[in-house]
Amino acid sequence: MDSKILLGKILQRFEDLGYAQVPGYFRFIWVRETNNSVIALRENGKQAVVPFAKILNGIELYQKNPLHYEKGPVNLREAHILHVTSPIFALLHLLSVDAYRSMSRKRESK
Repeated sequence: MDSKILLGKILQRFEDLGYAQVPGYFRFIWVRETNNSVIALRENGKQAVVPFAKILNGIELYQKNPLHYEKGPVNLREAHILHVTSPIFALLHLLSVDAYRSMSRKRESK
């Protein structure tokens, strides 16, 4: 399973649940999806446009080092995610850490 498949699973789960939230952090409500991003509604009522490319960067970070999954959103800076950290952090946590670990193991066995 590559990172684009994981992205598809995240987007499908986001739409199905209608929201993404890590306990203790803000909730983001699914609004709609475009060709290259997902639109989420922040708790303050403003929309956040989250590019698929940024989510893919986070997926790849978690695949390389699944330990980042347990850390806070500031650790996404390693993946060059600086300004839309909170929605991406919430979206990435729609999958379990095992989804990223399995990809990490597959990459190591190649």
